Amino acid sequence: MKPLALSISIICLGACLAGCASSRGYETAFSEKQAIAGNSHTFQAARDPTFRAVTGTLVQKGFNIDHTDEAMGIIKATRNYEDPKDAETNYHITATAYVSASADGGTIVTLSASQQTVLYRHGHSWTLLPLLPIIPIPTGRKFETVTTGEGGITAGSFYTEFFAAVEHTLASTAPGPGSRVAAELPGPAATSGSAHATDK
Repeated sequence: MKPLALSISIICLGACLAGCASSRGYETAFSEKQAIAGNSHTFQAARDPTFRAVTGTLVQKGFNIDHTDEAMGIIKATRNYEDPKDAETNYHITATAYVSASADGGTIVTLSASQQTVLYRHGHSWTLLPLLPIIPIPTGRKFETVTTGEGGITAGSFYTEFFAAVEHTLASTAPGPGSRVAAELPGPAATSGSAHATDK
């Protein structure tokens, strides 16, 4: 009995040590290896117009703005995006942008996004005829929602296209040179009273 009990104890101890030694995937979430490549970009513009440009770009791209905090530089938005190749598949996209001033006078925008893939299934409810119970007839429609996948968006193209859209928004809303020149020009000179004086 003693050798058996000793063997069991050794096995249990080994299992415990193995469990403690193995790390779970989420424990490396803050590791540099898990960082999202390309999800941060520096714009050569002040923080306030960049914050508005990020918000405007999200709206233009079909996102609903769920929350903004200009003081903290946080923008949260969501969008339901239908798969262009499959009308029954939708993507629920959640995006969070962080807008902060950079040391060189520009603005850093960091975007984090995740998606949930949802499949919408359409079907019918069937009922057997009372007189002919072997023949079913459709009596209504039913809809079923199935989540088939979810996770963070890590594709570089997703972030590259977003930053390009923000850059376009900044360029289209920035005042042109003509506006700055007009603002700097002095106002019309006051008309002297002698110009209106009537010769007597």
